[in-house]
Amino acid sequence: MAMKRLIIEFGQGVDMHGGDQNNAVLKATKDAIHHCCMAGVSEIFGITDRKNQAYIKADIYAPHPEEVDPAVVTDYLSWWNVDAEVHQGGANPEGIALNGKPKTEITIAIVALTVYVDV
Repeated sequence: MAMKRLIIEFGQGVDMHGGDQNNAVLKATKDAIHHCCMAGVSEIFGITDRKNQAYIKADIYAPHPEEVDPAVVTDYLSWWNVDAEVHQGGANPEGIALNGKPKTEITIAIVALTVYVDV
């Protein structure tokens, strides 16, 4: 058997105040995985062991990749075998000043999840 791509899904996450890369990445991961209904993984392909018969490749795009901990994604998707790779990307538009504080940094992260199954 060989691993074949079944689903490719994208998610966007935003940290509005403070530029927290990992918070934005976690939100993007949740956004992507919640757009997927993977009934076919078990019902069509008969996958019963997600850790050995399937895996997810997670491509993480963040403005400051050096600040991203890939475990944010792998821990959230712990019921799968996940390979997470961090890339330069996303966006950092200027935020707003609140309550007399300086302008904040808005962080936008993108996560692409590719689900592979052993068929």
